[in-house]
Amino acid sequence: GGKAGGPRVARRSRSGPTHDAPARIMGGKAKPTKHSAKEIAGKVAAATTNKGGGKAGLADRKGGAAGHAKFKCPSCGQQAPSIKSAEMHWDSKHSKLPFVPGDWSDTHAEHGGVTTAGVAVKGAAKQKTVHELAKTKTGQEKLKQLEQEKLKQQF
Repeated sequence: GGKAGGPRVARRSRSGPTHDAPARIMGGKAKPTKHSAKEIAGKVAAATTNKGGGKAGLADRKGGAAGHAKFKCPSCGQQAPSIKSAEMHWDSKHSKLPFVPGDWSDTHAEHGGVTTAGVAVKGAAKQKTVHELAKTKTGQEKLKQLEQEKLKQQF
């Protein structure tokens, strides 16, 4: 169209080509064909984050028997995750006394190492498939070891 009474011109449709081409070939705008980074990050977080697991999972998330902090103040019992944090605590709360790192107790060592097991971490307990093992050298060695164990069991 144009002005009233003027020549009529056929307009092309703005919706795209008129032929019936399958939409999946071109891929529409704002329609990702692959997984988004957000989706992948969410899957990784779900597989590696310690959540759930019932009563055992709750105890595990609280840090097990030793707790999350590794060191314990000999003066007041305040816990610190590292010697550097312990020194900062000492300078702040017990500045009149000299800081001796050896006096701080290592709660993890007292309880026989790290006391968390990752009860509710999905990715931790998953066994690798034969195809996943075959991709790395250590995996290939493990496959050979498994095959030898199978042969021993047969005889």
